[in-house]
Amino acid sequence: MRLQRREHFSAALADGETRARRYFTVYVKPNGLSQARIGIIASRRVAARAVDRNRMKRMVREVFRTMPERPAGVDIVVQLRRCPQRGASAVARAELARLLEELAARPRSS
Repeated sequence: MRLQRREHFSAALADGETRARRYFTVYVKPNGLSQARIGIIASRRVAARAVDRNRMKRMVREVFRTMPERPAGVDIVVQLRRCPQRGASAVARAELARLLEELAARPRSS
């Protein structure tokens, strides 16, 4: 359920529907499969420490995994825009959950 190839990331970034908020930008593109796949971009420019990048990637995977209604047939790329402070992780988690729910509720054409 993860995007692993550069071509899949590139296609979602180039042609996907985009939503941006304070901590994340989310790209969604139909993939023609029966399940959703997720990819995460967390660069050193945004979060200099590896521990912060890994913490955010774990959080994104957890939010995706625990979605009540996961969209089917889409590739989702979540790009970290800025790394929240330790105390603001709950705010970032809620923001991402809201973004993914909005995008899951929208009808898509292939």
